[in-house]
Amino acid sequence: MLTKTGIGAIVFYVADIDRTGVFYRDSLGLDLTRMPGEEGEAGGADWLMAEAANCVSLIFFQQDGKRGDSPVVVFNLEEGGIDGVVEGLASKGVTVVTPVSHAPDGGLTADFADPDGHTLSLYQEAGAPR
Repeated sequence: MLTKTGIGAIVFYVADIDRTGVFYRDSLGLDLTRMPGEEGEAGGADWLMAEAANCVSLIFFQQDGKRGDSPVVVFNLEEGGIDGVVEGLASKGVTVVTPVSHAPDGGLTADFADPDGHTLSLYQEAGAPR
């Protein structure tokens, strides 16, 4: 079902977005971009993004969470079809944690859990067929 996907992003939930930015920029040397938050998405707070090798994005949201909630591995659906993929996962007994919803950049996202409760996510760009 996910054989034609690639890892597109790894999402971290962090306690302090500014402290996180300093660490990843100054300690690890990543080029971070501060993205403006949108009302109703991720609490409306700004978030950070860095491009790593192989077109993998590191994304940082300031959000309460407990250890183990993050990072979240995000599978890109290059050809779209997120609704069908989520329905297929659910039909196999996979727990859908967050149904298909809008991502902060206008795309679509959905979250599901592995057998140990780790969150995995799907993402498709805006304009891709649902």
